[in-house]
Amino acid sequence: MLASSIMGRHLYSLLLLFCAPLLIAHVVCKYRRENQDPMVAQRLGFRVPRRMSGCIWIHACSLGESKVGLELARALIRKNPSLRILMTATTPAGLHVLAQSEFSSHVFPWDFRWTWSRWLSRLRPKALIIIETELWPNLLAACDGEGVPVILANGRLSDQSVRGYQRFGWLSKPMWSRVSRALMQFEGDAHNAHILGVPAHAISEVGSIKLDQPAPQVPRGQADRISAWKKAHVLVCLMSSHPHDEALFLSWARRNLGLRLLIVPRHPVRGSEINKAAIDEGLSACQSSLEIDDSAQVLIGDTFGDMGAYLSQSDVVVIGGSFSGKGGQNPIEPALLSKPLVAGPSMHNFQAISDGLEAVGGLIRADADEISEVIEEALLGANKLGNAARAWVVANRGSTELQAQWILATLATD
Repeated sequence: MLASSIMGRHLYSLLLLFCAPLLIAHVVCKYRRENQDPMVAQRLGFRVPRRMSGCIWIHACSLGESKVGLELARALIRKNPSLRILMTATTPAGLHVLAQSEFSSHVFPWDFRWTWSRWLSRLRPKALIIIETELWPNLLAACDGEGVPVILANGRLSDQSVRGYQRFGWLSKPMWSRVSRALMQFEGDAHNAHILGVPAHAISEVGSIKLDQPAPQVPRGQADRISAWKKAHVLVCLMSSHPHDEALFLSWARRNLGLRLLIVPRHPVRGSEINKAAIDEGLSACQSSLEIDDSAQVLIGDTFGDMGAYLSQSDVVVIGGSFSGKGGQNPIEPALLSKPLVAGPSMHNFQAISDGLEAVGGLIRADADEISEVIEEALLGANKLGNAARAWVVANRGSTELQAQWILATLATD
């Protein structure tokens, strides 16, 4: 078993090395298109963090996970102010929010074997805390070899993710077995962690830190601009959208000319692309990053930091990614603003949260051919739906403090 595990990881490392040119080309094309620094040297592991012997290393992938990581870091500091914390992220958005925080931060490199010995010798961390699902075989093997406990915090594992890991069980099972403590959000996540190889005694069900987040700030100036454009119309917001979601709702908007549609893409740099798609659909459209046309039926919310303004003026909020097979986006912000929620069939990224919201009558699920009927239903029951959504989120808070307690207890044991 040990020999096959080592051979599997050697094969993985070799494949990763051969794929390095493709990885470099991908990040250069992707991030330069978004006017972001691809940070190739950091991703290749050529630049390492400054020495922080005895720190707690918290790794998150993108923006949402980075926000969760920051809340967890602050909870740990409240309980033990002597802790030193390093935070890492992968995406520019995640790195940006970390850079604005009070903690040291660094780009998370690709999982090359040569990288981790340098990192661990510099940091000598008390623990590596990984947010949600960002596990890597060589990193976990290196931590295991150095006696560094690996804690999965705010862990989530959909059935779809489990099937993906099981396809490469020769590589993933040894990795999951090296997790020292898995703090999983809900019962299904805990069950799936055990299936993948985490010992049952190392798994705890702790809820989601995302439920502890405050209601989004509402930038008043932007909210007033949206209100002036909306006028007396009903406004449907497609929040954190992907291309297939947008195509579906632009087609729907063309059949419902009396309503107004606000599209807030997951990646705001796509604003001009969505604007063109709306015009090609025969709709009048404009972008909030430019001048807002009061006569436009479709507005693209392509500015950063204004989600609270967009949501505050919306009458119904549709969860992006749920109609495009992407697993859905986070429904908690609109729920905290007491907005009626509509989601498509694909919500596996937030399965337990969407199931909980649906069970209390705070969210309505729909297939693509039911959009008109479901939005009308949401509008008719808007107050009841919105209040139920907010009440469920508030009732399920407290995970941040609980996970901080578990982490400190795990450190004390080790």
